[in-house]
Amino acid sequence: MFARASSSYCKAVPDRSEIERRKGQNLSAPRQDARSVTPSIRSFAQAIDRPALERIPLLQAAREDLVEVARALDEAEVAALAIAIDDAQAELHCFAEAARAVSVPVLRTDLILEEFQIYQSRAAGADALLLYSSALHPELLARLAQATSSTHMSPCIVCDTAEDVARAAALRAQVICLPSGLAAPPRTLVLALAPESGLRANAVLDPSIQGAAAFRAALAEEP
Repeated sequence: MFARASSSYCKAVPDRSEIERRKGQNLSAPRQDARSVTPSIRSFAQAIDRPALERIPLLQAAREDLVEVARALDEAEVAALAIAIDDAQAELHCFAEAARAVSVPVLRTDLILEEFQIYQSRAAGADALLLYSSALHPELLARLAQATSSTHMSPCIVCDTAEDVARAAALRAQVICLPSGLAAPPRTLVLALAPESGLRANAVLDPSIQGAAAFRAALAEEP
């Protein structure tokens, strides 16, 4: 499933219906000007660049206890948080409240199709974004990656094919997100989209971690 309030997992190729739905949402969304945002000072890339696999809790922005859960996970020493927004106009303020409540980097995982969403995300406190290569023309992907980097956020490029990986490498992406079966280019941080992917990754999005207790339990199970 992909970034709906009822979903758990991100996947490398967004559904066509989800792309069209997000395009419709963007038509009525207020535009965010690049000049009104301040750069991120929390590096998602640095947060996951550690010897051990980092588990990144994947939360939904619509949950009523988002701020409390985010704060508890921060206190439990997660490396970063990932938050998916289903409807930006209804939930962006929830994302912003959670981002303000924590000290760790926050990754926005839902579908980004236009440049104003980059600045919208940064204004709400995002420190990194997923950019889905399969949903974007190569020129648009390059522009969105550059816009993301210009705000000091980490563009995390989601790849589905070897061609996607080559494009991400050409853009010198610090972080790429892979399904199983694809190899990462050298000197690139890898974010797995699901715990069971089997990838050798620096970090993994984990929707099963919905609170501090679950995070501590996951750590206790690691060898």
